[in-house]
Amino acid sequence: MRNLIYLFVRFGGLLTFVGLELLCLYLVVNFNRKQNQIFVHSSNIVAGSLYERFNEVVQFWNLSEVSDSLAKKNAQLMAEMSEAKFRETILLDSSRNEQTQQRYTFMEAKVINNSINQHSNNLTINRGRKHGLRPRMGVFDDRGIVGIVRNTGRHYSNVMSILHKECRISAAIRRNNYFGSIVWNGSHPRYVTLTDIPKHAKLLVGDTVQTSGYSTIFPAGMMIGRVDTFWLEPGSNFYTINVALGNDLSRSKYVYVVNDLMREEIEQVEQGGDE
Repeated sequence: MRNLIYLFVRFGGLLTFVGLELLCLYLVVNFNRKQNQIFVHSSNIVAGSLYERFNEVVQFWNLSEVSDSLAKKNAQLMAEMSEAKFRETILLDSSRNEQTQQRYTFMEAKVINNSINQHSNNLTINRGRKHGLRPRMGVFDDRGIVGIVRNTGRHYSNVMSILHKECRISAAIRRNNYFGSIVWNGSHPRYVTLTDIPKHAKLLVGDTVQTSGYSTIFPAGMMIGRVDTFWLEPGSNFYTINVALGNDLSRSKYVYVVNDLMREEIEQVEQGGDE
């Protein structure tokens, strides 16, 4: 009680002044039409501005959830594309009856660890055996290919990055379909090398390099990059081609894992076994 009296004695004048000012403001606003309109208009502006800022903060914290939802929807849409289907065409009595069977399915995943400055770079994604992942599945994002699933745990998987010295991906030049292999020489995270393109192939700087489809890892036609420079080593019958990646792996956050549903059948046929 003594402290309360001391506080009032010390700040009583100021408190009385503030109280009278608030009373005067209340009387002016409520008993003068023009001042009331000004007050209501000003308060609406302030409240609107505060609500907008609050909404921006809420949206920021919800971005992760929204991105996860969009990535999952994109994976579902990819599976509906014609490139993800296997076409079974039957010609009978000059009529064409087209049937399709699902060949590729896609699953969204989030990158939780990544490296680009090593000779053998890897990524970790938050999908594993529980979600249907297994080794040698392709991984890509909206800008191009990322790598190949190497090891799987129950909930997480290790992905061998395209920036890995042991990674080899079958690739082709879109304009003329000459194909070879993409490898990384470990020098720059934005460039890879396309090998095995014969010297009689006609090349142009800027040619698009994409997946060839000659494997059970990636479908054909997925973006890898563009021809930057190329040359013939003395005595060689094949070009050395520098390819500028379309994908900056230092920015990869959400990726997609592709599953070839016909992989086992293809591998069994190629190994000479019967279905």
